[in-house]
Amino acid sequence: MQTALLITVLVALTSLPHTAAGQTSGVNAFFRDGQTFLTWQEDSTIKGEAYRIYRSDKPITTQNLTDDSLIATILEGSSRFEEMWSKNGNNLLKHRLRKMRPKTAARVIPRLCIEDAGDDNKAEMLSENTGLLVWTIKEPAQKSYYAVTTIINGKEDRTVALTNVSGPVHEKKEPIGAVLYYRERSASKNDKNEKQYDRDWYIMYMDYTLWNHDYIGYAFPFAITLSAFKEGGKTPTIHLDGIGTMPVFSTRHSNYGAGDFRNHQREGNALSTWYFGYGTKVKNRESGMQVKQDITNYVQYRIMQTVLWARRKYRITDPRFQVSGMSMGASGALAYALNFPRFVTACWAHEGVTDYSNTLSNHLVNGKPVVMWKSSIWGNYGDPKLKNPVKNLAFGDPQLDWYLKFNGTPVFDYRKAARFLEENIAEDFPLIGASHGWQDGSIPAKNQAEPFEKYIKDSRHCFNYSIWTAGHNWGTAGGTGTPMGPYMRWDESRPGFSNVPSVTGFKYGKEDTTSHTYMYRAVWGVMEKPVKGNIIEETEDSWSLPIIHKARQGEEKDYFVDITPRNLQQMKVKQGDRFSYKITNLDGSDITINFSAFINGDKVKQGFTTSGKIVADEHNLLLIPNIPISKTGCILRVKRIKL
Repeated sequence: MQTALLITVLVALTSLPHTAAGQTSGVNAFFRDGQTFLTWQEDSTIKGEAYRIYRSDKPITTQNLTDDSLIATILEGSSRFEEMWSKNGNNLLKHRLRKMRPKTAARVIPRLCIEDAGDDNKAEMLSENTGLLVWTIKEPAQKSYYAVTTIINGKEDRTVALTNVSGPVHEKKEPIGAVLYYRERSASKNDKNEKQYDRDWYIMYMDYTLWNHDYIGYAFPFAITLSAFKEGGKTPTIHLDGIGTMPVFSTRHSNYGAGDFRNHQREGNALSTWYFGYGTKVKNRESGMQVKQDITNYVQYRIMQTVLWARRKYRITDPRFQVSGMSMGASGALAYALNFPRFVTACWAHEGVTDYSNTLSNHLVNGKPVVMWKSSIWGNYGDPKLKNPVKNLAFGDPQLDWYLKFNGTPVFDYRKAARFLEENIAEDFPLIGASHGWQDGSIPAKNQAEPFEKYIKDSRHCFNYSIWTAGHNWGTAGGTGTPMGPYMRWDESRPGFSNVPSVTGFKYGKEDTTSHTYMYRAVWGVMEKPVKGNIIEETEDSWSLPIIHKARQGEEKDYFVDITPRNLQQMKVKQGDRFSYKITNLDGSDITINFSAFINGDKVKQGFTTSGKIVADEHNLLLIPNIPISKTGCILRVKRIKL
């Protein structure tokens, strides 16, 4: 059988003409890490031509070339690294450092690479006249043949010759890889502070069939901060920078070189998407403000692909992933927490957007409030009146694809954080840490902080939240609140909170009388960080939580909250199940409460009991009332009542 197939292939190939006048030449294809890299030589003597790519599981000839095997039409100049070029298309991106003249860094390259950089650390860029298509394989296994034809003035030359075909290529579906194109190293061999930020720069190619490749291409750069990664080690946190940050200019403590776009004709490359995405129909980095189209999470998706790739490369099995950010980065961090609750374990979002449909500020122009960030938010998502539907991309992994069920939801409805959390109360979201500033002129407190505060304090989700006397900057932040973020895991339960009172916070040892803090310095015992020797314990019929208020003496007051067990691993709960609960000191002894020491002590005093019975609600959740969050700490124990 194999001999017969080989003879068929040889006959087909030998029957091809050696060359075809005016046709594509130099076609070559190879497979690596779930993708086939197809290149060809473009005709440099003409302008405006295009190339059609055909793929088949049989040798392609002029006689059997059909549109059924057509997979892409590629314009000339496909080796150009579009994301590295300015929005006006005229110059490479440059980095403005303080008062220095803008500079093009070595990691900014004009053309794409499909091979790793060599020992000389020079990017193996394709030539200007090399055409490129990177094809992501979906078949379990296949031998594929490729042909490339030329379109000139709208007319295709469909002749197939030896010079414009390649194959067979042995392909299979597997996780995609990345191409190392530059090693960024400290100039000083002895400066440990600088060397900790050495980075390797990569190019990753997304699935061409999923992408709006007419917008800014389907290839993007990212970087791995080498000091953050250790083979088999813990998962590094990803940090998302503020508006205008592109991957090639991302902060080194991003760890993954994560960035978005910057809306600037000469120094930027496209409209900032707020770490989400843009429309399926827009082209050439244009605004989609008036375009009815699906809004796809292209940027969010591709950053997550780099995280998955890094876990594979460094053989990381650590069951956690934390996201942090400020401003637009905080907006992105919160979106990761909400979209991937079974993968993200914690987020820290300082001064981020919580409702993209209402960003009216107090600034007046011609007597009317200004819609903050209208050009980028509406420019990517469309005018809210259009009700453009969201289209989340699939990973093929149930841990990540939970969010696919929201496809078709109007994007501005989908991006209302409080409402999204409320509508999905039964889902176990990660620890959501967030803060805002009352005087923030960029992310207005009235429509971003206040509605979120109103919801989150009674949400029953795992969170800590605060609002401060602060403008829009890191320096006036009140800190990250609870230190629990790095210790949250997929495989360990966590508490959810509700009925949480506002507590006046202290910043740098000084009271901020305008502040509202919620669960701000609450700490609970987990396997990696016990509270006085106690950790969360769970069986099929029981759950216990040691929890303490880690505020300094004389600072934030103690308080009572209601607690909902979340992310349960063993204790399955269904509506109507009955449980008992008991509150004790951390050493197991009976607890005594001084209600006057608690900010809501008077409210709780009349109904407080150290033990009781509860019943699971319609969301299959439990709610245990009046748990003291005190500086002495306590243990909450829950036990199933068996009939």
